[in-house]
Order: sequence, then C-alpha cells, then structure tokens
Amino acid sequence: MAPTRLHLAVLDCDTPVPTVLPKLGLYSDIFESLLRDAASKTRGLTKLKFDFSSYDSVLGELPTSEELDHIDGLIITGSAAAAYDAEPWIKSLTEFVKSIYISHPYIKLFGSCFGHQLICNALFSTPLEPVVSRDPKGYELGVQPITLTTTFLNRFGSVTSNPHSPKELRLQFVHADHVVLPTLPEGFHSIGRSKHCALQGVWKKGRVLTYQGHAEFDRFINGESIKAFRKPEWSDQYLADSLMAVDADDDAVWAAGAMLRFFLERMESRRTGSRVSY
Repeated sequence: MAPTRLHLAVLDCDTPVPTVLPKLGLYSDIFESLLRDAASKTRGLTKLKFDFSSYDSVLGELPTSEELDHIDGLIITGSAAAAYDAEPWIKSLTEFVKSIYISHPYIKLFGSCFGHQLICNALFSTPLEPVVSRDPKGYELGVQPITLTTTFLNRFGSVTSNPHSPKELRLQFVHADHVVLPTLPEGFHSIGRSKHCALQGVWKKGRVLTYQGHAEFDRFINGESIKAFRKPEWSDQYLADSLMAVDADDDAVWAAGAMLRFFLERMESRRTGSRVSY
C-alpha cells in the first residue's frame, strides 16, 4: 500500500521569465501544481496527500539536517545556468546532492533539465572526465518524442496519454547542454533517447530519476521561455519553427505520474522500519 503523505522539497535554481512569473509563480509552485494534478489523474494515487517546501538554491538556501529528516524527495528545477559553471551556489548544490545520495538513502533525487545535468555532474563526473558539456548539435526546443528504454517501460508502463506511440514520451524542451555517459554505473538505467539527445534521463530504483525535458512546462511556459532566451544567431524562421514545435501535445501528466511512482519506490519508514512501495 502506498503511503498517504509525501513530503517533497523543491530547490528553485532560477526564476521563471517575467511573463510567466506573475501568472504561475516560481518553478516550485509550477511543480506543485503539476504533481497535485498528476496525482488526481493517476490510478492508485488519487488519495495521496502532499507537503511541499521550497528553497532558493541561488541564494544558498538548502534544507537543514533537521528538515531532511522529514523530506521524502528533492526536486531540482531547471535553470539558465550550466551545471559546470563555477558559481558558488552551483558548487554548493552539487556537494549537497552528493551528500544526499551518500548519506541519506531515504531521500530520492529528481532533476529536470539543469537538475538532470547537475545530478549527473554530481554523481558521475570526475576532474578529468566531466559528463556535462555543451551539445555540439545546439539547442533541442519544443515538444520532442523520447523513445523510452525497455527497462523504463517495464517499470513504469507504456505512455497511456500517447496511444499512437505508447513507447514514446513527448515533453517540452529548451536546452543546449547535454549529459554524455557511454556506460552507466551499476544500478542506473537510461530512460530513453531522442533524435537530438542520446541520454534523456537516468533512473535508479528508489534513489534517482532525471528528465532532460520539462514535464513542468506547458505551451505557455516554454513558448515564453524560448522567446526570452532567443540568441542573436537565431533567425526569425528558426524562432518561428521552434515556437511551432512548442505548440504540440505532450505527456506531462504521465511523466509527472511516473515521478510520483518513483518517489514512492521502496519507501521505508524512518520511524517504524516498515516498507511500502508502489
């Protein structure tokens, strides 16, 4: 039986663009809305209750050791920054992720876009072999299909919101960095790949899940973000094509439901020692 309450802490790594912020709030607010909506629409999760807390990682806010005792999962949001940047807050967040993974096995880690890259950088990079870099193919923008791996499909099932291609997950994208990991460490699995990006996320049961795409973005959020992030080298036609790609159906609710099922994997009570899973 799944637990009735889940405490998730969202680490905000940026602020939504000015046209999005006053309407939808911070990324932590957007994630909360998405996950509550997904729970109401996901079989077996309709009675799930939530506690959410948020932290401004850019300002150095992170959960204290006392707060961690009550947190089931951490969500690291997207950002216009790069996971390999030398900013003090990025270094602090990277070390925090390492500490959580090593010292807090009850707490699950989820990352979206920048969060995906930062988690992979924290867990897999070495000084001589960084795993996050600029993608020489450039930006991946708009709604794009991810061909999911058999391992991921076997665990989370087919994408029911995409009946014509149930092995493909459609998400919104806006990124130019990527994670390159020819071989994943033991226990870690790729979630899938797109035409543009070979590693669209990683999953380790009960510990880590990442998406290169943005389940928390819809047409409005991604369209406004792409317009705000426009680069000088982008032609008017390139921008128009990218915005056209944004205006397409996606599988965000299914992806959010998979997030929730991940957060419930092998959840053990720190008070009773009892084990529950979904």
